[in-house]
Amino acid sequence: MKHIKKSVLFRYALFQIPNLILFIIVLLVLKRFIEISDVAVWVFIGCWVAKDVLLYPLLGRFYDPNFQKNRFFSPVGKVGIVKEALEPKGKVQVRGELWQAEILDRTHSADVGETVRVRGVNGLTLLVESEKPE
Repeated sequence: MKHIKKSVLFRYALFQIPNLILFIIVLLVLKRFIEISDVAVWVFIGCWVAKDVLLYPLLGRFYDPNFQKNRFFSPVGKVGIVKEALEPKGKVQVRGELWQAEILDRTHSADVGETVRVRGVNGLTLLVESEKPE
């Protein structure tokens, strides 16, 4: 079984609490207008909590701050096309998305249409190097 990070679980639980509170309020308001037994209210609340517990294995990773560093979503290693000349900063398109980019080798530039490879990320700026042979 995969290791569960306590910080991610805590974060997931914190984001579920407002939904649970709203659900309980709706149940209590409904209880005033229609006949709902106390047992039914507790069963509904239990089902709501069970839903959150069962969904954690699927959704928990999205609450991990390091999730974007995951190899699947990371642009690092991907090839992009220069859309605005990198002298040293400009714009590149990687996997259909337009990114602010900075070329690592400041002695070179990359012109529009050239290909570059992403070597890192600094905030929302991609750090790239030219793919053309020297």
